[in-house]
Amino acid sequence: MSVDPTRNPSAISEIVDPIDRRLTDVLNIERMKWVAVDASLVEPFDALEALIFSGGKRIRPAFFHWAHVGAGGDPDSKVAIDAAAAIEMLHAFALAHDDVMDHSSSRRGEPSIWQRFANFHGDNAWKGNARDFGEAVAILVGDLAHVIADGLIRDLSPDVSGIWNELRLEVNIGQYLDVLSGVTRTFNQDGARRILEYKTGRYSVQRPLHLGAAIAGRFDDFSVSYTNFGQPVGVAFQLRDDLLGVFGDEQETGKPVGDDLREGKPTSLVSAAFERADQRQLKVLKLIGSHDLTDTEISDIQNVIIETEAERVIEEEIRDLTDSALNELESASLDGKASDALRELALFVAYRTY
Repeated sequence: MSVDPTRNPSAISEIVDPIDRRLTDVLNIERMKWVAVDASLVEPFDALEALIFSGGKRIRPAFFHWAHVGAGGDPDSKVAIDAAAAIEMLHAFALAHDDVMDHSSSRRGEPSIWQRFANFHGDNAWKGNARDFGEAVAILVGDLAHVIADGLIRDLSPDVSGIWNELRLEVNIGQYLDVLSGVTRTFNQDGARRILEYKTGRYSVQRPLHLGAAIAGRFDDFSVSYTNFGQPVGVAFQLRDDLLGVFGDEQETGKPVGDDLREGKPTSLVSAAFERADQRQLKVLKLIGSHDLTDTEISDIQNVIIETEAERVIEEEIRDLTDSALNELESASLDGKASDALRELALFVAYRTY
């Protein structure tokens, strides 16, 4: 099976409508309730809705959905649709906060939430600092998304609650390690892989798979096979993100290329370049983490990453990880449609261009 890396695969496109309707419904309910208290409260909910519907790929709900189907669950049940919506809502929480921490002014080609509210502050000529206001509101909007996500997945089995709690803890732990490494400039593979595992790998792939099985009531039956499939897919997912953050097309990714370099992200890609660099190349790589990097300096860093063959090494690892995951999937006892869909998702996250 081949996939088009420039567009969402059918494993995503055919399952998003009920999830998106549920996301719209829950946001409308909350918006109406709180606007009745104060009309100004429309803005945070509008901003959250704009983020959720600004072109997100729905990758995490898709992994959940097809794992749920593969474990014999009913994909049309309210519980399953609410759980898929909760996963996407939690992702909105992470994005809202991530853009504050990374100082990213855009997300998916539009102003990030903090930038949106900084602009709103300026348009109204309010007192105080526009950026401070924007960042404060973005944190609150992220917190709203977190609370709504929890409401969508409450009162379920101990297996489900335990996985959901681990998912939420892991993404925060991974984010802290990411922020810490950015200021310590710790570019090594061990640290990069730890961040990758907790910030993205488990949160984006493994835990949605586990939730799918748990909500179907068959976590014990599928936990091992879903872990063995999801772990390499999650790593490949983030390694592709690392490549896109340095070499991607801004028109496709929706974020300025080079932001990861300006923020000093301790990625596996950068760590691989540091391990292989000579003294001249190290001098260029040590520019990483400077917020005022010029386009020329970014180009110089990109060239060094290519010269050290770090890009090639990461591409080869993505291929090997994906092959390993697909081999594991073949040995799992899933029905044909779920297996084909998970295969399609694995290939998509590994080779996507946006």
